[in-house]
Parts: sequence; structure tokens; C-alpha cells
Amino acid sequence: MNTLPIIYSCSPRVSWAVDAGQIIVVDEQRGRHYCLRGAEAAVWDWLTLAYPYPRLLTLLAGLLAVSPAQAAVPLHAMLRQWADIGLLAQETRSDG
Repeated sequence: MNTLPIIYSCSPRVSWAVDAGQIIVVDEQRGRHYCLRGAEAAVWDWLTLAYPYPRLLTLLAGLLAVSPAQAAVPLHAMLRQWADIGLLAQETRSDG
């Protein structure tokens, strides 16, 4: 079974600011805000730089001092949660 990669990017309806030890993400359309700290803040920062999933995985593994396979679990959970609440836009990209 072949699956196409999902590409995540910041939703155009959110804005964010780096504050003392955290990133505050504001969903302007829904009037909600989220405070990201630690690994979550790092992953958000890397997403804003448009890093691809493999690079996110490598960087998070280094940050957490775990294997990439171990880092995949929290990374997937973060991306899924943020997509579910509308902070991330998703697209399926095919090469061809």
C-alpha cells in the first residue's frame, strides 16, 4: 500500500509570537490562543521555517535525546493535535 506524504504548514488564520520561554499561537478566527513550551515550541518554530517531516523528526530526536523512531510518536501526536484544532493546514503532495 502506497501512501502519499502529508505536508503540514501553519494555517493562514493563525499568528504567533515568541515570548519568554514560549510561543503564543493565536487562532484569530476562533478567538483562541495556545501556549507552546519546550519541545512543542521547538517543533512549531521548525514548522514556521517549512522544515520537512524528516528534518523535524531528526531535530526532535536530537532535542529529546531519543531515536528517530521514538521521536516519531510525540511528533505525530503534536502534528495531529494541531491539525485537529485548526492550527495547521494539511495537504497531500504527490510527486508527479
